[in-house]
Amino acid sequence: MTTKRHEDPTIDKVLLLMVSGLSHADLTNACVCKLDVLPERVAAVIAKARRKLTLAADYNRDEQLGTAVTRLNDIYARAIRAQDSKTALQAQREINRLLDLYASAEREVGDGAGDTALRRQLDLIAGYLLPLKLAGEHYPVEEHARIAADVIRAGGMMPAQAKP
Repeated sequence: MTTKRHEDPTIDKVLLLMVSGLSHADLTNACVCKLDVLPERVAAVIAKARRKLTLAADYNRDEQLGTAVTRLNDIYARAIRAQDSKTALQAQREINRLLDLYASAEREVGDGAGDTALRRQLDLIAGYLLPLKLAGEHYPVEEHARIAADVIRAGGMMPAQAKP
């Protein structure tokens, strides 16, 4: 039968002190004064706590993402049941952000300084194509451009060039 090695609870306390933002000197002092660690053992105890912290920081991103999304879905469901639409909306936004749902929409629309110039170019192209009424007004500019290209390839005349 194997016996489980029990860790010194002092290590966990030192770890908590480390993450609370104590300087090394304050951490050393707290180990001696508050946790009754012998001065000659302080360096070893802090080193063990650092190793434990390093191991805790090594995580599986997919697992953590799944945990976060599951928690947010639970918050969303509870908020809906409580008719708290503000909290539900915040949870949904966070889910969308975690799952990178906004990024794909931003890639389609554009999101950077270079995109401003691109937006101006598209607006200019739309200004030329839409008055030609090559397609219905609710069709995207891309469809107007495709039809214009087809007309040009066919050697036909654009509606604005048609003679009365």
